[in-house]
Parts: sequence; C-alpha cells; structure tokens
Amino acid sequence: MKKILALCLVALLLSCNAKEVQTVTIKNQYSVQLPDFLSKAKDLHQDASLQYQNALREFYVVVIDEPKKEFYAIAETTEDFPADFNGYHQILKNGLEEGIQDIQITPTKDTQINGLKAKTFSLTGEIGTIPVYYEVAYVEGKDKFYQIVTWTLKDNKEKYAEQMQNIVSSFKETGTARSNDRSKK
Repeated sequence: MKKILALCLVALLLSCNAKEVQTVTIKNQYSVQLPDFLSKAKDLHQDASLQYQNALREFYVVVIDEPKKEFYAIAETTEDFPADFNGYHQILKNGLEEGIQDIQITPTKDTQINGLKAKTFSLTGEIGTIPVYYEVAYVEGKDKFYQIVTWTLKDNKEKYAEQMQNIVSSFKETGTARSNDRSKK
C-alpha cells in the first residue's frame, strides 16, 4: 500500500511540474506554442498581432508581423541598410541596442524555424533601472517578416530561458500564408 501511495504522490508531483503548452493561431496566418500560464494581453506593443503575458511571473511575449513590401518601400529610400532580410534584422537589432542600457548581446545565429529563414539572439541589459533578459527571433515568411520577442527579468533568465526558446522555435506560418506558397510552386 505504501508503494502505491508513493507512486501516486510522484505522479502527482510530476504532473504539477509538467510544462503544459497552448497553441495559439493568429488570423490563420501563423501559430506559436505558449506556456499555459500566459494569458492574452492588450498593451505590450501597439503593433503586435500576438500579445501574451503573466505579470506575476514577469514573463511576456509578442509577435509583430509586417508586410515585406512595406519594409522594401522604406528601405529603398535609404542607403543605411539593404532592402532584404539582413537589412530588416539590422534595423530592428539596432533599435533594440539603442533602447537598452548596459546591453550584452549574443552573436546572431542564422537558422531555420520550421522551414523559414530566421535570425535569433538573446540579450541582457537594463530598461531604466530594471534588469531584463530577452530571447528574440526575426523570421522571413512568404509575404511577411515576423518579430518574435520574449522577455522577463534578468533574475528569471535560468528559470524561463528554455521556455522562451521553445516559444521561438514553435513559430509556424499556417493557413493562407503557407497555401499561397504551395499554389505558386
């Protein structure tokens, strides 16, 4: 009997520590898997198509999608950055560097996320007097560029870094975006 109770207790503890996720799909355009302790938010970023948070845990995620054509039109008016995915990465990363003090950035990694070209990096720094940790990915989709930005307090880095990386790596273009790609092949 004691063995059965001990096994039940272990199973209960393991289920409480399980990292449950929810798949969120936005406008039949993309999906991302988020920890189930996050809930919808409305005021993290005015241009974000996805905003989730847990304010008590100081854990946040936004996804911003932008039509490539709009970026190309702006890029063609300047020589500061190229009108391509590298230029998109360059201008956004520069913006982050300007907005965060005492910044330490990992080298950008050129990779693929579910078949899409991506650039990922992490950073620590301070916003005002608040020490922060970010996991960031810029992704090139069929007709859009995406920014996937997750952040927490620097003290929570070890606690949430894996979940933040999992969010980034779960990103997928879905529905219309992918079917448009297939119809042109």
